[in-house]
Amino acid sequence: MARPLVEVEIKGKKLCAALDTGAWRSYIRSELAKRLPLFPVQPFEVGLGGKTFRVKEGRVVPGIIKDSEGRAYQFAQVLYPVRDLGEENGKRIDVLFGAVILEDWGTIINESTIPPQVDYYRLRKGELTEL
Repeated sequence: MARPLVEVEIKGKKLCAALDTGAWRSYIRSELAKRLPLFPVQPFEVGLGGKTFRVKEGRVVPGIIKDSEGRAYQFAQVLYPVRDLGEENGKRIDVLFGAVILEDWGTIINESTIPPQVDYYRLRKGELTEL
């Protein structure tokens, strides 16, 4: 099954985000992250889409994400810039949200529907978990 795609808005720009429960961290395309606040991290290598990337920094990314019902939620997370996140269903992926953030948001993905229905239970209830 393909990863669910959702709309996310960052700095007033509507972008395509993939929800990837198989990824630990979350990423943003480098060209979109250039003007976002820097967040120093211990450098690491990550394999994405058959390519290996060296990540040397994080960026604090404020934005808005919507669930399948059209409810909008504000977020601010550290995402790691990488050159390319590939495509899914003919759409270029701008942001990839991994398991840690999805769990924090209480994300429920109902794959029995097409497209998959997405709910952010903890965001909706205002019950974020401190990690």
